[in-house]
Amino acid sequence: MPVVRLKGLNSKTRTLADGSRVTYWWAWKGGPPLPGKPGSPEFVAAYNAAVADRKAPTNEDLASLVVKYKASPEFTRLADGTKKEWLRWLDRIMADEGPLDIGGLPMRLLDDRRVRADLLAWRDQWADRPRSADYAIQVLSRVLSWGLGRGLLALNAAAGVEQLYSSDRADQIWTADELQRFTEAASPEIGFALRLACLTGLRRTDLTKLAWAHVGEIAIVIPTGKSRGRRAQTIPILPELATLLDEIRAHQARVIEIRTQKYLKGQVGRHRPPPPAPTTVLTSSRGLPWTPSGLEGGVIDVKSALGIDKHLHDGRGTFGTRLRKAGLSASEIADVLGWEEERVERLLKTYIDQDAIVMEIAERIRRRESTTAANP
Repeated sequence: MPVVRLKGLNSKTRTLADGSRVTYWWAWKGGPPLPGKPGSPEFVAAYNAAVADRKAPTNEDLASLVVKYKASPEFTRLADGTKKEWLRWLDRIMADEGPLDIGGLPMRLLDDRRVRADLLAWRDQWADRPRSADYAIQVLSRVLSWGLGRGLLALNAAAGVEQLYSSDRADQIWTADELQRFTEAASPEIGFALRLACLTGLRRTDLTKLAWAHVGEIAIVIPTGKSRGRRAQTIPILPELATLLDEIRAHQARVIEIRTQKYLKGQVGRHRPPPPAPTTVLTSSRGLPWTPSGLEGGVIDVKSALGIDKHLHDGRGTFGTRLRKAGLSASEIADVLGWEEERVERLLKTYIDQDAIVMEIAERIRRRESTTAANP
């Protein structure tokens, strides 16, 4: 007879007064006691009933609070990309099968400050991926904050948790050497993506949504995903960006022509007609728009193989330095990137102003040496 393993069982063995030992069983730690011996019909029936009752969201546990939050306008008005990512974590919050799961925590315990230890233990499942762990507690804190605002909780036990991941990338840029190495090692499609990020400062999601319809003669105007299209980002088309856009157009045209010729010659199946002209600026090798995760994954594969410690998102800082070299002020760059002016100034101080100081010193040394040589 096959052995059925029941998840989450909790047991404790005690010695009785007569010296015999007996083991007591509960459906989970703190759960209802189970009669009979493990594997017996009454034991399994009691376990199944306890689990079924626990999985059903009620008004008294964290899982039910998440259900209410999902239906709230505060959640439904989030950007589609944000909602998709948050749903993954909301489902993990609702889970109540593993020993560290928190979905079954009663509401009364969520109002006890000591529950913070349980919430941190849940987060620490992803301690080896600190950014994921921080994201987990961020989503959880948002749910609890929402419950607090609705009068369903008396406190937010996840508020003020110190982040595990700390990295200030405001002053990170892709150098010319790194860009060249990356482009030479990457496929044309991935190379185009990173170069476009460094020449537009667009976020990952906006890069994948950038359409040819957004590209004008002197600027790119694209509704930003972070504002759900309520605001548009205007990006000046500098000469290097204009050249890149021409390269991408030419590459897409060649790909369509090659696939069309193969199709007409019967080198590919008739069920695989050539793709239509792309509507997005960036496409995969199949001529289809990228997904945000697919695009970032492609960049990660190449930069990791090269040992380059930069991210796709660092293209924003790279673009900021280009704007400064083009003559824009810190406040103008802040408007384009949507950054605080202080952050832009820190970036420029690191990569532009410092270079200017060094060049000025080098020029003074050159003039001094020239004068000395002319007047020995």
